[in-house]
Amino acid sequence: MIIDFHVHGKITSTFPFDKEKFLLTIKEAREYGLDSLAITEHCDANNFLEGYNFLNSNYNHIKDYFDIDGFKVFYGMEVTTKQDLDILFLGRTELVLELREKINSHLKNDKYIDINDLFELDISDELLIILAHPYRDHIQFPKLEKHVIERLDAIELNSKDVYRIGYEEMQDKVSKLAGEFQLPITVGSDTHYFIQVSTAKNIFNKNCNTIKEIKEEIKQRNYNIEFSQDLKDRVRSAIINKKIICDK
Repeated sequence: MIIDFHVHGKITSTFPFDKEKFLLTIKEAREYGLDSLAITEHCDANNFLEGYNFLNSNYNHIKDYFDIDGFKVFYGMEVTTKQDLDILFLGRTELVLELREKINSHLKNDKYIDINDLFELDISDELLIILAHPYRDHIQFPKLEKHVIERLDAIELNSKDVYRIGYEEMQDKVSKLAGEFQLPITVGSDTHYFIQVSTAKNIFNKNCNTIKEIKEEIKQRNYNIEFSQDLKDRVRSAIINKKIICDK
């Protein structure tokens, strides 16, 4: 299984879900060798459920994923915390939506939930939990409580950060943090515009149909990570296109 763990259906949190652009994202992902991805919409996005409703109305839900003509779409969301740390939660749709309901009063900039409070909620241990792009807004990584670290399944190395800072520097920083936390590293493209999808690939040794299987494979480190050779060109193109669309 080859999967990108960090893909958005909306070009920004304020824009509507665009089903045509999303299906282009799937098409692009296939062409670059992916057979699955995780849609991880920002939890504070306007009309958060648009993407979910589109998937749920048009495609079969098999085990933990939506089947788009043989391509797997796992469901999740990205939660922003008071510390400006983002967490990806992936899992069965009802578990993701249940968690979003629990943080419903923390969906605005000045009310984001404290990361320590977030992990004191009753969060299902069936969810895959990834610390996203840990150094995007931090020169010095903030201290995390033990109970937070213990719930994380992985730390993300992110295409946008590789583009912005360079692979070697970001890989070194994320590897040191992963070593400190004793966690594996996964990768994600952080796609908001379809050109960017699959610039980061997690290549698993087995075909996984459930989040439980994925969690176990990550824990056992039975996978490899890879960035596309044309990452810089594709991320740059995505940034330019996003700016053009959003400035219209």
